[in-house]
Amino acid sequence: MAMKYSFKGKNLKYHLFVLCLSLFYGLAFTFSEFWGSPFSGLKDFVILGMQWGVVVAATYGLMMLLALNRYVFAALFTPLTVCCAMLAYFRYTANITLTPMIIDLCVVNDMRTGLTLVSTPFVLAVVAAVCAGVAASVLRWRMKSPSMLPNIAGGIVVVALFNGLVPKFARPVAERMPYSLYYNVKKYLVEREAANSGRTPFTGNAECGTDSLTVVLVVGESLRADHMQVNGYGRATTPLLAADTMAVSLPHIYTEECYTHTSLPVMLTRADSANMQRAYSEQSFVSLFRQAGYRTAWLANQESVKNYVYFMNECDTLVYANSGKSMYVFDKWLDEDLLPLLDDELARGDARHFVLLHTIGSHWWYESHYTDSFRKFKPVIESRVVSSCTDEELVNSYDNTILYSDYIWSCIMRRLEDRAALLIYLSDHGESLGEDGMYLHGADHPTLHYPACFVWTSRKYAELFPEKVEALRANCNTPYRTDFLFHSILSGADIKSEYIVDELNIFHHE
Repeated sequence: MAMKYSFKGKNLKYHLFVLCLSLFYGLAFTFSEFWGSPFSGLKDFVILGMQWGVVVAATYGLMMLLALNRYVFAALFTPLTVCCAMLAYFRYTANITLTPMIIDLCVVNDMRTGLTLVSTPFVLAVVAAVCAGVAASVLRWRMKSPSMLPNIAGGIVVVALFNGLVPKFARPVAERMPYSLYYNVKKYLVEREAANSGRTPFTGNAECGTDSLTVVLVVGESLRADHMQVNGYGRATTPLLAADTMAVSLPHIYTEECYTHTSLPVMLTRADSANMQRAYSEQSFVSLFRQAGYRTAWLANQESVKNYVYFMNECDTLVYANSGKSMYVFDKWLDEDLLPLLDDELARGDARHFVLLHTIGSHWWYESHYTDSFRKFKPVIESRVVSSCTDEELVNSYDNTILYSDYIWSCIMRRLEDRAALLIYLSDHGESLGEDGMYLHGADHPTLHYPACFVWTSRKYAELFPEKVEALRANCNTPYRTDFLFHSILSGADIKSEYIVDELNIFHHE
């Protein structure tokens, strides 16, 4: 006779216990990751509450599996609770979340650096977590074991449901406690493997004919060409760039890829429409810079991801400006934090110098990515729920990020103006701002395929390479795909290489 499952007795107590654990995690830990989320009105509050509920429901499945066996629960629950308590503490006190960058910093830093994070409130939070974990373990130890097979099956179904079976749930759950512990460690290990993977090296020579030259590549984020004043946009979004006679805009650049993860590998390698596999099998132009005698540095204001972490580690130096930031943190996340890192890098005094600045630019949530003094266009967005924002608010906030970026570009140029220096700016893709009902860059749309791009040279550079500047100005209205960058930045750096294709080189003109 088949056994019947009953929500009575030991099974009822087990599920009540699991429910209490899930609510405890939701209130003590998960809530910290919703704290500070901007919203406007009751509707947005309900939406955020539903998202919190999804994470709590996913936690219920995990707790079902942990609590099935008293020995497993006693071994794992307290350490898990302590880890979540530490993450919640740093989320409340410093707006820091767990990311692969944070894990990497923990791995490479010494014990003295870690000890600077220890404080009395931190210790109290850990002690409270230990007490809660031990108390829950004692309660579970005294409970009778529930029916195993039905609850194992139920726990697996709930965990799978919120971790892949329903795709819209997967990312919000993976980015928040307790699941973020697993997913971020996994992501860190995957990135380490990608960074250390073998790629096809360049066998040809790369030589630079100039003794002293600084090349800076600014990789933008979500900035579309048609919102640039310098390209004829009706608003003064780039007044400083428009006034700089050494800047040349390229308004007709096309990107096939619409996401940072896939666009950067194409931008940095020899990949093109006929050889897309090169983006994931070959080294980037960074290796050729190093071969030509350049010191190379990657200054990051975005997270590393598997698709391009290899290129980050090709550089002599990799420094993060945004440690602990994630797309679920809504306080200020500014590109001006890159400027001190750039100062440190330039102060080294290397004769040949290549620096890549990976900016946060115009990424959603727009209000995080510029300071209040650049809030020129109003009204601005007030809710992280896109459907609650008007198109006018979205465009205003977006344009304010460009106005702020214009200031950042000017700051970089001022640091380079006394050198023989070349600066190339290229955004990874564009952004949808309500056209055809499309927003951000969550789905393909023509607005995503035309990223902003411009080139700036110092006067010393123009004196050294008048023919390159002349060719640049002659080619500025020529349509290119983003695969122009590989060939053009090497040529602009006065690197001679057999890999440069003249037809894709903006510094070459017949």
